[in-house]
Amino acid sequence: MRACRAWRLLGGLTAVLLLCDGCGGSSTHSSTTSSTGASAQQPSTARTASTQATRPSTQAQGGVVTGSAGGVTATLHAADHSPRVGRLWPIRFTATRNGRPARASVAYEYLFGGQVVAHRSHYAFTGHFSDTFQWPASAVGYPLTLRAVIVSGGATINLDYPVQVTQ
Repeated sequence: MRACRAWRLLGGLTAVLLLCDGCGGSSTHSSTTSSTGASAQQPSTARTASTQATRPSTQAQGGVVTGSAGGVTATLHAADHSPRVGRLWPIRFTATRNGRPARASVAYEYLFGGQVVAHRSHYAFTGHFSDTFQWPASAVGYPLTLRAVIVSGGATINLDYPVQVTQ
């Protein structure tokens, strides 16, 4: 019975994230190229296996997550871990190779209980990328993880950022 309830919860959360159409999609940096198509790629663990090994991302104070692989360093900056329903929640990324801006792409995955439940957006950029999200009311109360999958020069870096959407 407990497993059945967990599957219903996971199914409901998947529906919530599919409705999250306001998430992603607005670049604010002139050096970015964006594509608004939804990503239908495999979970990032499969992509990581075919590329260079990824070190786990490390979380620092102030809403910053950094990871590196294959000479590439990627950083995610977010305002906080408690985005509010209907309000713009800014997020930005940097990607460097040997201290210089690197060509990269970012795709978003949403995790619940460690499992990818949705994929959204795919953007190409060089060095810096900014985006804003608007979280739906249906996401309130779920412990979610936003995973930014950064790919650059054959290296894949997963930047995991836990969020708890509030009213």
